[in-house]
Amino acid sequence: MLRSWTGGDDRARQAARPPRFQVRPIGRKDEALALAALDRNPVRDVFIASRILHDGALTSLGPSPLWGAFEDGELHGLLHVGPNLVPATDDEPACEALATAAGGLYPTRMVVGERVAVECLWSLIGAGYPAPREVRRRQFVYAVGPDRLVRDPHHWAPGVARLAERRDEDRVLRLSAAMYTEEMGENPLARDPDGYRRRVRMLIARGWTYVYETGGQLQFKMDVGCASNRTAQIQGVYVPPDLRGRGVGATAMSACCELAFDRHPNLSLYVNDFNTPAVTMYERIGFRREPYDFQTIMLP
Repeated sequence: MLRSWTGGDDRARQAARPPRFQVRPIGRKDEALALAALDRNPVRDVFIASRILHDGALTSLGPSPLWGAFEDGELHGLLHVGPNLVPATDDEPACEALATAAGGLYPTRMVVGERVAVECLWSLIGAGYPAPREVRRRQFVYAVGPDRLVRDPHHWAPGVARLAERRDEDRVLRLSAAMYTEEMGENPLARDPDGYRRRVRMLIARGWTYVYETGGQLQFKMDVGCASNRTAQIQGVYVPPDLRGRGVGATAMSACCELAFDRHPNLSLYVNDFNTPAVTMYERIGFRREPYDFQTIMLP
């Protein structure tokens, strides 16, 4: 298990000892091995599993976005390399070894994953990047199964939960952009309007966007941002500001989660530790905290 990272002395010891791991790209022949490793902690590592299962991460002709740390043929950790730099390992020496693979063809915008692994990775590579514009140091990770979901927590459900459809694209795009701007501090429609619309369109086409509608008004949306065979990670949860504080969020999210269980056996998410209203809502409808935290380092 990774322990809290201590920094300089450990880096000196790392440089002094011989390499323990072979670090190499993960290819098509490694798919079963990689998925088995990710399956050991499916909630924590759903992003990388989803990249393999749904995004063809191992089938493109270009450089692999996934790297592995191997010892005697056993896979001890993975690193996703791209705009999102994401470690997946419980092994501190494997995390150290994988740091050598950080970088790539695309600028890194975010380092995200289990908190101790991110701290380990960043202590080794951070000097080569610009100063972060923000660090979300502790983000709680939650999960819920269908047996623990609290249905209709306020005992009123005036709206209807449903999958978003293509005709909803413009409305979902506005809600998604408002959520992203509020959460991340930048407007995605100003930075990359075409790319962001493609992302919204793709999630709708996959059946990964859920909305709660009352009287023709979309009062809530959430996305499945990534999914494996074991769990789906919820992202993009949003209630318009004028509807907050009325119980809409808990009612709508419970209804959308119930619908999502038709496609996914478990649902998970992560949330900033300072977002008390969201934490309260998630716990109210049955989400329970996992025994580790995430951390997100946002780069310029």
